[in-house]
Amino acid sequence: MGLLDDKQLREAVDDLLSSAANPADSLMNRLHALGWKPVGEAHITLLGLMLIIHHYNVKRDEGHDIEESLSNSYIESMDHPTIQKYMAKAAADAMDKGIGVQ
Repeated sequence: MGLLDDKQLREAVDDLLSSAANPADSLMNRLHALGWKPVGEAHITLLGLMLIIHHYNVKRDEGHDIEESLSNSYIESMDHPTIQKYMAKAAADAMDKGIGVQ
């Protein structure tokens, strides 16, 4: 059973992401006004979360269902250049560590 197979869970996810839209937009607008640049794991995680919330709500506003909106928001968020750069660096660092490169 998948997480979104249960109607109550699916609706709870929708409620959570829908209710986070305005606070997430306000937060990102403020961070942008302050010149924030996401650096490091915590910052990248925050950026990813804000992107998922944003893209999810755009898809829902376009009339997509919950599951499709969630899937597309994840894909679009992972396609962001800052997220891609961080993921590539993390993968390269893990490989270097695995083969003993310092």
